[in-house]
Amino acid sequence: MKKLLLILIIPILSTSCHFSNKYQNRESDKQDAEKITTELFAYMKTSDFEQATKLFGDEFFKVTTKEDLIKIFESTQNKLGGLKSTELADWNTMVSEGAIEQGIYNLSYIGEFENDSAKLKLTLTKNENGKIKVVGYNIQSNAFLN
Repeated sequence: MKKLLLILIIPILSTSCHFSNKYQNRESDKQDAEKITTELFAYMKTSDFEQATKLFGDEFFKVTTKEDLIKIFESTQNKLGGLKSTELADWNTMVSEGAIEQGIYNLSYIGEFENDSAKLKLTLTKNENGKIKVVGYNIQSNAFLN
């Protein structure tokens, strides 16, 4: 009887366990996030702000409308000029794989524009569909003070 009970309990216990692995600052995770930021910067360079908004997640649009985001891009271009280049200055990632799939990616860039430079800080997350989206966008430049 004890053996039969053991035989029944072991499969139940083994199938009810969920394992997740957490990874911090993996190069591959940084590269996954950079694919999105590279695409965003390409849209900014060509002033295709409508397409750029598609890289932003629902969490972002809970606090900023699509129209306001486009205004931010336009205002940035008016003050700083067109985006010429970006260089990754700092980054960190935290990604969980397995039973719980999620990721948080923080990337900071130095952006060179036609008229001035700026610091760009982006926060991205991996959504429930496994897609990485921008959920935080911050740009700082002394040109905004003039």
